[in-house]
Amino acid sequence: MDDKRKYPRVDMKGAAKYRVPDTMDISLASIKNVSAGGLCLLCKHEFEEGKIVSFEFEIAGDAKPIRADGEIRWCEKISPPTGVYSHRIGVLFTKIDDKKQNEITNFVVRRLKAQVKEQIEEIDDGTEGTTDEERSRPTILVIDDDKVVLKLVENIFQESFNVITASNGYIGIEKAKEWRPMLILLDIVMPELDGFSTLMLLKDFEETKNIPVIMLSIVRQKGKIFQALHHGADDYILKPFTVESLLRKIKKFTDSNL
Repeated sequence: MDDKRKYPRVDMKGAAKYRVPDTMDISLASIKNVSAGGLCLLCKHEFEEGKIVSFEFEIAGDAKPIRADGEIRWCEKISPPTGVYSHRIGVLFTKIDDKKQNEITNFVVRRLKAQVKEQIEEIDDGTEGTTDEERSRPTILVIDDDKVVLKLVENIFQESFNVITASNGYIGIEKAKEWRPMLILLDIVMPELDGFSTLMLLKDFEETKNIPVIMLSIVRQKGKIFQALHHGADDYILKPFTVESLLRKIKKFTDSNL
């Protein structure tokens, strides 16, 4: 599936109860990680993609279990098995209470922000006595039509960078002209104006042609990667990205300003 592990994830150990309506049998699974959009579970059985499951689990700090329905988007065999678990499945939330969805999203963001803070502190040696207000924080522009990705990146990095977001290429180009960010993260697959067209326009305008651009996308074809680099992209990172991998890419262009 193109959206396999689409959103940033955090590892989380815990048990989940689930049942497949076809059988109604209640089974146990082990949570491997969680994202704003779903769960990765270790289970004892193979499942067909598209199956709907009902499940129940808990996140740290929440005494009440979260109940939701989800669609199995992918299933893969674990070799060798992890204890009693022989398969790993990705479940996309399809029916979940809005309040519980917000709790999961906030939980993921808190964990990811903590990771970013640790990474930033490692490269901030020698800045004792300098307050956050006294530092000049790099400005990053994120252009992506996925609102979840925009919100996650903004929430995760806003304490370390000035994060500006745009939901399509047209808005992104205007914001790039206005703000002159130090770095642009640009999605490829977008409606109206795709990432390649946006990139070429950014490189065509005098105000934005020298701003480094990192392509951020689920597109994995090498030809597409080469195409992006050929048209002026400075780097490329695949979704799903981890905080560490994305921050490593960002640091290449912003280290001198941290």
